[in-house]
Amino acid sequence: MTEQVLFPNAVPKSTSSQGELTRRRLQVRHSALWAAYGDALGRISELTDKAGLKRRTAGKPLCQPIRWKRRIGGISGVIELLPIGCYSDDSQLRLATGRAIRPDGFDVEAFAKVELPVWLSYALGGGKSTSAASMNLAKAKVPWFANTFIGWTNSGGNGAAMRIQPHVWAAAAPSYPESFLLDVVRNAICTHSHPTALMGAVLHALTLANTIDTGCLPTPDDLLKATRVAAELPKLMQNDREVASYWRATFEREVGSFSKEWERTVAEAEEVIRKVRINPSSASSEARYAEIIDRLRLREKACRGSGLLTAVAAVGLTWCETQPEEALRIATNAIGTDTDTIATMAGAILGTIAQVEPPVKVLDADLFCSEADRLAEIAGGKQPPSHRYPDLLNWSAPRTHADALTCSESGGLHVLGLGPAKAQSEPKASRQKDFSWQWLKLEIGQTLFIKRRKMLERDVTISEQPPHPTTHDVARRELDNTLPEKEMAQKSGSLNLKRAVDYVREHRDNDQIVGKALRRVVSEGSIGEIAVFTASLIDILQQPGEQSDLSTADRHKI
Repeated sequence: MTEQVLFPNAVPKSTSSQGELTRRRLQVRHSALWAAYGDALGRISELTDKAGLKRRTAGKPLCQPIRWKRRIGGISGVIELLPIGCYSDDSQLRLATGRAIRPDGFDVEAFAKVELPVWLSYALGGGKSTSAASMNLAKAKVPWFANTFIGWTNSGGNGAAMRIQPHVWAAAAPSYPESFLLDVVRNAICTHSHPTALMGAVLHALTLANTIDTGCLPTPDDLLKATRVAAELPKLMQNDREVASYWRATFEREVGSFSKEWERTVAEAEEVIRKVRINPSSASSEARYAEIIDRLRLREKACRGSGLLTAVAAVGLTWCETQPEEALRIATNAIGTDTDTIATMAGAILGTIAQVEPPVKVLDADLFCSEADRLAEIAGGKQPPSHRYPDLLNWSAPRTHADALTCSESGGLHVLGLGPAKAQSEPKASRQKDFSWQWLKLEIGQTLFIKRRKMLERDVTISEQPPHPTTHDVARRELDNTLPEKEMAQKSGSLNLKRAVDYVREHRDNDQIVGKALRRVVSEGSIGEIAVFTASLIDILQQPGEQSDLSTADRHKI
């Protein structure tokens, strides 16, 4: 994969200079805002027909975000008037992804075990796979890399592709896919394991990276080049222990060879791209896009939500119309397609080269801007503050969707995992007597319409306490308590798994030492660290041992 860069002649731009950082910040900010705008606009026309859209817009053309009514929470939920610029699950999960990206990388455990289960309480939409996967991840013993919910091998939708932009926005070298693709995959397989869904996420990430790196919209040739980079994904996966040894092994037990399935998906992607790259015969932007929709059969139920087809359609839209406002209007008026997801993914690409912000402010525009700036700073090698998640070793996801909202002893509202919030409305009763819905605004700046109990539980653990440390902070603190004081300054900041693995490799025939090392990692490590160590231990015990070059002193610092 190292040689398979999307742009072989590109020289990675350093974002450490003030000028380049300013450029990246503007790119990411506009990309984020136009993506949210496309989502807010497209949500109005999603899953309806012309008559339904006419009712939602009071007979007016759909050109900009408006207030409109929508049933929230299914048949037992409520009908609510949504504010102008209200975005859906696409942007909610994009914000969740961004929060989980820190200067030291993507905290996939926090994303999977905190963000996704809590999202269910305030989700404005959401596909079947994303919802089912999130509910399964709420179970304490289900890890992100083995989320085998019912139907997990058939999860080929676009629910992963629509949210992975923050990994590209935070990438220091977008011209080198290996710098962000593994995080894209780790994010995607939390909810989607079918190769069609993974291909959609990978292609969208590569085309967005293309635009950030070159300042130009991706061409059909660029999209075909992206499939050739994507073809190397199985090799890149070998660099990730949890993906290679756990997720892939589980997938292959259920489906068969991942490499063969991926080869078929790459061939399918190339065929799809060639199908839409032919110059449409129609003259207008709208008619050209309609022709692409027909070629991809995006009005058919079996194709509408495909991760691969959605990613190709989003790029195809940019070939038809380069002005973001007009392009997103065209996408959202293509009734019968997945309007909001195509629009949000196209908005992310078009926004990267846009010179202006959207004509209407989306809900929480300030939050989108501040998060975009933070991710751009991470790309520039800076250390901006990040969201502080609960201690995952002691974390329990909400028991039901209505249990995410609690209150402190003093009565202050608090959303588990996301922090303090202030009420923006009175609770609105649903058909279920014990539940209500309420508009809140988190202290971090995000607006939620959340399902809640009429009588909130009081949680004494959140009363006047400082923010919970992150998973990384917990590992660092625990290691501080076990290493000699003189060694603290030399620590890497997390449990030293390499040292532990080397130590076990040297003493592979000593059951007492192996057992002690395993117990130490289990008691001090995160779920991911335990999984990595266990996989390494299996490899060691199945293969001939190798001598380690650890010093005697090092052997006592596992």
